[in-house]
Amino acid sequence: MKIYVVGSSKNKFLPLDNIREKFLIDQPHEGDNIDFLNPWYCELTGLYYLWKHCDDDIVGLEHYRRYFVNDEGKLLSESEIKNLLQNCDILTNCSTEYSKTRPIKTWLIKNGKWDEMQKFLIFCKHYVGQEYYDICSNYLENDHHAMCNMFIAKKEVINEYCTFIFDVLDSYRAAEAYFKRELPPRICGYFTEFLFGAYLIWKHKKNKFVKRIFIR
Repeated sequence: MKIYVVGSSKNKFLPLDNIREKFLIDQPHEGDNIDFLNPWYCELTGLYYLWKHCDDDIVGLEHYRRYFVNDEGKLLSESEIKNLLQNCDILTNCSTEYSKTRPIKTWLIKNGKWDEMQKFLIFCKHYVGQEYYDICSNYLENDHHAMCNMFIAKKEVINEYCTFIFDVLDSYRAAEAYFKRELPPRICGYFTEFLFGAYLIWKHKKNKFVKRIFIR
């Protein structure tokens, strides 16, 4: 089992246990990596490296300020994680700041990301298909989502996701480059953060929301 905790050398991390390892975005990484894409991909650079270089049966992604915890507020242990994954494919964290009258997409609108998201979804409609587009569009009307690109899951689930999402993002970047449009900073991270739960629905994965702690 391996969980990457993404941050930089300037960040403060909680004391990490034996299943957690720092992934520092401001340091070069050997082998297959997408370090150069970090300004647009954010923690996805850690996800890519985990995909390509980790063979553990269970893998995860956390942030230096956000960690999965148990009911006592302690980091989820290896035994707790294995127990939870007996009845699901993946563990994620649920957002709580939305409502039925103020769905997920209101954050994107308020923070100037909605136009980019709509453009990305239209691209996905043609590149991936109508069903995926419809699920994503409906998902953004919900009052919660699997947030922050955080997860703990069986490796085969993440292999499948990474094969899909990095192909989509590469193709989207190529299309935007063809039309000489620059990608806004962090935008690919936003796309995936808000649509990860939609992907899980599309692929019929059983997701379980677990608690997280946020370190200020």
